[in-house]
Amino acid sequence: MDFSLKLKTDYSIVLILAALIFSFLISYFYYRKSKLEGAPKKLFILLRFFSVFFILLLLFSPVISLVKNLINEPVNVFLIDNSESLTLENRQETLKEILKDKVTDAQPGSSQNLYYLFSNGLFKEINPDQKEIESIPFTGINNFETNLTSAFYSLQEKLAGKNLSSVTIVSDGIINEGGSPAIIARALNVPVNFILTGDTVQRNDLVLRNVFYNKTSFIESNVPVNLEINSFGYDRNIKINLYEEDKLIDSKELAVSKNTGVYDFSFNIQSNEERTVKYKVELEGLEDEITLRNNYSEFFIKFIDNKFKVLVIAGGPGADLAFISEEIRKVKNFETTFLTQKSATEFYEGTLPDLGKFDSYIFIGFPTAVTNQSIINEIKDRLDRNNSSLIFFAGRNTDYNKLSVLDERLPFKPANISGNEEETGISAVSNINDDIFRNKNLISSVNSFPDIFKSISNIVVNASSETILLTTKNSDPAFVIQNTDKNKSAAFLAYGLYKWRLNPRQNNSGEVLNYLITSAVVATTNKEEKKVFTIETTKPVYSKYEKVKFEARITNFQLQGGEQIKVKIKGNSFSGETELKKSDNKYYEGEINVPENGNYEYTAELYSKNILAESISDRFAVGENNNEFKMTRADNTILNSLSNDTRGKNLNGLSADEIRDELKLINGKSGGEYQSSQNFEMNINPYYLGIVIFLLCLEWFFRKRNNLP
Repeated sequence: MDFSLKLKTDYSIVLILAALIFSFLISYFYYRKSKLEGAPKKLFILLRFFSVFFILLLLFSPVISLVKNLINEPVNVFLIDNSESLTLENRQETLKEILKDKVTDAQPGSSQNLYYLFSNGLFKEINPDQKEIESIPFTGINNFETNLTSAFYSLQEKLAGKNLSSVTIVSDGIINEGGSPAIIARALNVPVNFILTGDTVQRNDLVLRNVFYNKTSFIESNVPVNLEINSFGYDRNIKINLYEEDKLIDSKELAVSKNTGVYDFSFNIQSNEERTVKYKVELEGLEDEITLRNNYSEFFIKFIDNKFKVLVIAGGPGADLAFISEEIRKVKNFETTFLTQKSATEFYEGTLPDLGKFDSYIFIGFPTAVTNQSIINEIKDRLDRNNSSLIFFAGRNTDYNKLSVLDERLPFKPANISGNEEETGISAVSNINDDIFRNKNLISSVNSFPDIFKSISNIVVNASSETILLTTKNSDPAFVIQNTDKNKSAAFLAYGLYKWRLNPRQNNSGEVLNYLITSAVVATTNKEEKKVFTIETTKPVYSKYEKVKFEARITNFQLQGGEQIKVKIKGNSFSGETELKKSDNKYYEGEINVPENGNYEYTAELYSKNILAESISDRFAVGENNNEFKMTRADNTILNSLSNDTRGKNLNGLSADEIRDELKLINGKSGGEYQSSQNFEMNINPYYLGIVIFLLCLEWFFRKRNNLP
């Protein structure tokens, strides 16, 4: 470090020289004829000179700058993965060997090395000594996910102002949370290197990758539970078990092959009473699997007795009506009234019932040219008054002009109506809404169904509608849903669904249609909105080392201010309670540590002005979180992409000396030299003004001592 002094002023140096000369002349002529001689005379001239010059200098607003040249030493950061996946294949021991033999010895001169553990974010900083390396925790902590993005953001905040030179990641590369870390990695503006721990060769393994199910289902209904299974290295039959409350209720076999890695499988479950049920799906383990900790998944389904009163009105008899009505009758939670148009005001089943009692209306090829317009008007009045839902199925003879009365209650608007039709296939969109249709695989079955028909008309889908299915002909919307405060509706804009039943390749068309109808009715009718508030845990099963998190929303309640949501938890080995904190206008969240394994029931209570508004009960479990074992092969894909994007390097296979040389090369380009300056404005600086006053007082003192006037 070195430093220098600089004098700055807004005025020319010529003026400063003129001030010097003027100060000297004033001082000299003032004392030229005095009785003083020799040294005393020179001293008085010098004191007067400095006093006058310093006073004149104040007029130039001078600034003295103390400039320091500093070198900010480079900082090399090592991010060390201590997530639970490192316990596979003894990877944690490999990681420790890498740290001891390569990383801690790679100490480039004139730089600082920092070592941080990370899993679901930046965990803590460690010292690179053998004792701390040996004591790195891989179990007994909340390390059930690997979130490199969060670790990068924390690192950026923690090292703000430091000369970050490089980041080196020591990990098995299994990044399963936080999305892509590429953006924040580039924002760090330093090379990102990596050392991979673990084998990239896939070992023999069975993995229950995903379980798709509806959290809430109706009693007395068949509820599909769909599985995504990975099989690596096996040619055989595997056994899949389904447990209800830890009791085996179903068992099936699946033939797997070494040539196929992904399989879809399903169970059907049901309950005849209102309750929350714990289920477990398990792949029976094989002796040579790399781990058995990814062979199962536990979850809860809440069965509710929530009958929907549904009115089905058809434009006339037909094959589509037979197919659709057959599937609707299978839904035991629908109290359905069927009406088939016979004439303008008559129906085969009898007279028109009271339209005000229905939660949802389903049109099948209705209305037609012969339909009495007053019926449509009355339905519109009931839809508006009760905010009921409307599900529309197009038909060959649908009269869209009469249907236009319901434009504000439909998810589309017809234009340029044509009587012509064309054949088309149906396909599922790639990003189906998980909140409405959790069973994406079942919906995607339509991709292989036979072609059906569509009207050659211009259909304009509302901006707030969501498209679920498309026609293969021109990719027009085939099935759309709109769920807003004033429009709760769905529409299937093709017809000829009876042809799906003739599919020779796949015979689950009834299940698909049933799922489309029930999901659309539930999504748009949403009788749960009559509840004052909703609450759920963020996942069904937690580890005792992580906190149980609750999310709640006030839905159908006039806020009074000061609302509270209190949660009481009860289990065999632990009881506790917590109060949720308000996170937004009607949203609340909270968490609590439940330190003992077991099944738990919680009761959430909403209070407004200390009065209980509503109470909700549900369940969760504390056990093993196996999220880190959904992938068992070390993977350098993300790490390699980061190093390429940031001009970092793959340090695998390099010795400690070679890693040190690489870091030295990076440090040499880090540009850590900078200047620091401190300014002193002399016209307001009390020290400078004190010097001027001191000089004037000193001159006055000496003048009195020498009897000068």
